[in-house]
Amino acid sequence: MKFKNKNHQAIFSCESQKLNRNDNVKMSVLYLLTADVRLWNAAKPHIRKGYIDLDNISVKKGNLKSYTLLCVAKDLCDGTHYLSLHDLADTELISPQMLGTITTAITIRRYGLNGNKNNEEKENADA
Repeated sequence: MKFKNKNHQAIFSCESQKLNRNDNVKMSVLYLLTADVRLWNAAKPHIRKGYIDLDNISVKKGNLKSYTLLCVAKDLCDGTHYLSLHDLADTELISPQMLGTITTAITIRRYGLNGNKNNEEKENADA
């Protein structure tokens, strides 16, 4: 699993212990929330043992990166449609690094924390 940096990895690893690590949705949301310092500071009070209260997380206006990651988290968790494929393809809205973060979260949502390993094993078996 790719992390933005060591700080992202450390916060995610610590906070994931408070949640069910087998819950792919919560792990993908936590991955996104811990990927940005401003978003994490806003989200931290809304994470309780076994629960993430996405509805009450608020990021200040003018912080597009934090807001975008929060919207993706809501899309993955609640099935909302804040971001479209068109948005994801827009290089002015989504940087290559942020796209990598989002695709990792999608992989976690789909396959779990060991998604890349399991996915590679399936692809090798199908080849």
